[in-house]
Amino acid sequence: MRIGRAIFIVIAGVILLGGSVLPTDAGQMNLTIVNIQTPQGVKIWVPQSVHAKRGDTVTLKLINKLDKEHGYEIAAFGVKEVVGPKSSKTVSFRANRAGIFPIKCQLHIPHVAGQLVVHK
Repeated sequence: MRIGRAIFIVIAGVILLGGSVLPTDAGQMNLTIVNIQTPQGVKIWVPQSVHAKRGDTVTLKLINKLDKEHGYEIAAFGVKEVVGPKSSKTVSFRANRAGIFPIKCQLHIPHVAGQLVVHK
């Protein structure tokens, strides 16, 4: 039960510290994404779905809370990062086309981490 509560706190913290899951106006979008381990032992990036508007410049702060490096890839937009243990990286890209694009961990194939939804 403690781990479930910890995951809830992390997700709430991400949202309160500037994470936004839904797009606002086209322009600049900033989102904090945290790599955690679920009570079942699954390592995930939270939030798993990212929404943006076409034309947005998307800046993602990737925070790895775990003891091993993890990947974060959105191939359609040239994002391919490796975040070391207990560290963070920031990546930016322009969401210049609408659609649904997979977010993967390129280090643990075929691990699909989520999806990027770019709205028209």
